[in-house]
Amino acid sequence: MKVYVDMCALKRPFDNQSQGRIWLESRAVTRVLRAFAAGAFTVCNSSALEFENSQNPNPRRRARAAALLASFGRPAPANTVIFQRAAEVRALGFRDMDALHLSFAESAAADYFVTTDDDVLKQSRTAALKVEVVDPVTLMRMLNL
Repeated sequence: MKVYVDMCALKRPFDNQSQGRIWLESRAVTRVLRAFAAGAFTVCNSSALEFENSQNPNPRRRARAAALLASFGRPAPANTVIFQRAAEVRALGFRDMDALHLSFAESAAADYFVTTDDDVLKQSRTAALKVEVVDPVTLMRMLNL
């Protein structure tokens, strides 16, 4: 099984934990990452994740996320096919980076695209995507983590 975790989900454990939803999603992301570390599945890395992380102005969060990304292996490079699919996904109403991440996930044949972005979750319900989009709590429950 392959999982693509977008940057907002990867960074959820570094957010302020005072809100219940953020706390719960943080715990779910942590469990998903522990299951990955135990060899339960593969987590995909991409040049889009690496790029987005490089844009983070907080050096501590950037370094922590970079360490996570490195544990996922070599990032998949962008190519014409990924950019073409990203343009198609963008035409479905997704923002540029979200479309690019979804395109990378589809290209990697990921089973799940994990996000905490409400807009992506909502739009994915009606979009013709080749990957199932879920929030981290849902994935945690589906995998019995």
